Amino acid sequence: MTWKNTTFTALLTWLFPVLYAQENKVNLQQLIANATDTAGINALMNQGVELINFDNPTAKKVFRISLENSTRIGYDYGIGSSYARLGYLAGHEGHNQEGIDFAQKAIYHFERINRVKGIVLCYINIGYNFNILGMGDSALHYQLKGIRLLEKTQSDPGKLARLYENVGTGFANRRELKKAETYSRKAVEMANALHDSDYIVTAHTGLSYVLNEAKDYRGALNAALTARRHLPYKEDPMLVIKAYSLLAGAWARLNEPDSAIAAALKSMQYSVDIDPANYIAAGLELADAYSLKKDYNSERIVLTDLQQRAEADTSYFHLFSIYDRISQLNYNTGHFKEAYQYNIKYSAFKDSFYSRQNTRIITEIESRFQWAQKEKALSEKQLQLAQKDLALEKSNRNALYAMAGLLLMLLVAAVIYIQGRNRKKAFALKLEALQKQQEIDRLHALMQGEEKERSRIAKDLHDGVAGMLAAAKMHLRSIVHRERQVELSDDYQQTVKLLDDATGEVRKTSHNLMPEVLMLHGLDEALRRYCGNISSHRLKIQYDSWGESTRFEGGFELAVYRIVQELLNNVIKHSQASEVIVQLNHQAHILSITVEDNGIGFVKGAPGTGLGLQSLASRAGVLNGKMEIDTQPGEGVSVYLEFETAA
Repeated sequence: MTWKNTTFTALLTWLFPVLYAQENKVNLQQLIANATDTAGINALMNQGVELINFDNPTAKKVFRISLENSTRIGYDYGIGSSYARLGYLAGHEGHNQEGIDFAQKAIYHFERINRVKGIVLCYINIGYNFNILGMGDSALHYQLKGIRLLEKTQSDPGKLARLYENVGTGFANRRELKKAETYSRKAVEMANALHDSDYIVTAHTGLSYVLNEAKDYRGALNAALTARRHLPYKEDPMLVIKAYSLLAGAWARLNEPDSAIAAALKSMQYSVDIDPANYIAAGLELADAYSLKKDYNSERIVLTDLQQRAEADTSYFHLFSIYDRISQLNYNTGHFKEAYQYNIKYSAFKDSFYSRQNTRIITEIESRFQWAQKEKALSEKQLQLAQKDLALEKSNRNALYAMAGLLLMLLVAAVIYIQGRNRKKAFALKLEALQKQQEIDRLHALMQGEEKERSRIAKDLHDGVAGMLAAAKMHLRSIVHRERQVELSDDYQQTVKLLDDATGEVRKTSHNLMPEVLMLHGLDEALRRYCGNISSHRLKIQYDSWGESTRFEGGFELAVYRIVQELLNNVIKHSQASEVIVQLNHQAHILSITVEDNGIGFVKGAPGTGLGLQSLASRAGVLNGKMEIDTQPGEGVSVYLEFETAA
């Protein structure tokens, strides 16, 4: 659209607002009336796409109608596209879990028609929502799936550029800055080759974010300025929001607070009604700019507004940043008690999502343990009743035998002898079964206790050590606020790096104790990622899986995961192997897992060997499974696990 046409349209809207709005309303009503076949549904969805970020309530209404009509005629493309757009709108309104659910539904219908572009669009939206929920690992998982799919099919370079930018941002959040910059520059290179202003703006905003995290603030500013220069004539609000938010951050870190304030206010102006997450992100940059000017009253007004919005939306991803800044503000203004209280809130909320997941699992384990104890007590009472019944039956028989004749007594005695022997055998078998069950119950309770202790330690690491590290980092930053030159010293940079590394190690250890990926994606994906994480140039671990992709009961998945984890730890500690193969297969209600290495092996049954493996075999037995070991000195070790998974 030319400038003249744009001006004419704006003038027409100003002079005849009622007529103009009525014309658009009539056009939309006509599209809705015609959306009875695939062509009409496509035309209606195209109108919905035009409304996104400009009139989101009407856009949602359009896509709900297209979803209903597509479902009625079995139009997979229409169903998938409607779900995908509804998921995008839900996520940018702050309903992130709903956004993920819509995108998952859309993927099912896109896969039915092999619609690669639609699948990748859903991966982008899922990654965005997981990032807002503070689940960066899950976000990267889906974004990398999208990259692999597009690199394989070479079907949509624009979305590939977008995914490179998303993955670069994700790696920056994980402090893997070299990987982050590599992916971000790939996004810029591809966007420039496409000559598309939307992709160029998106790629440069991503690069600006990564360079800012790497403390290359001048480079971050140049990238954000490039993004602003390429904003299209018809401004897309989302592009404006990102570009000006990053400009605000770069100017703030270059100690130009007035420029930062102007850019942050513009970003917040555009995002206030359409994107709560970016509104808060820009608001944090505005607060930082006011802090630079020591305008603490304005900073407090901004942070109070952000806190109220984040708490109302339960936006945990932003709450820790807000609490951190409020703590620092109170410290700067001499309110040390309030600073300490908000620092505690910061530590408590930082891993709130994972803590909620861990609490649910701990409660489930405790309830099962209590149920097992009740069953054990019931079995013991039943055994006592059986013994009393047997004694009473014997007494009655003796009275009857005394009244009978000698011949009858001999006959009855013979019968009693045979029956008594059979009953003793049956009783002995029953008693043996009860003892075995009690042994299984004790082992099961021990396993549950171990998992409960792992959860407790993980929580202590998150809430204790991580909080103290955050407090130490806060005090360092307060020194920088007073003495700007301190930030440039090598000692300060090294100290901040050590604190970041220590915080990362605490998070890594905590997540290993209670793995998030197992709860979210199941046993297969959890084992795949664990093998990938511990694989190295010294010990290459290959993971393969076949058969049905199924989620199992949570306690079963966790117990099997721990068994395989312990087997791999044994390989690392004792085998001197260079290669390990882990294979998982689930077919016909049988789950089998093989762990095989090329290490030194051992002699089965030799003194001092096999005690740990015997413990793992007992654990497998508790899970209605078995474990077999095949090894010879110098020929490695092969461990085979098999479990029945039928309900």
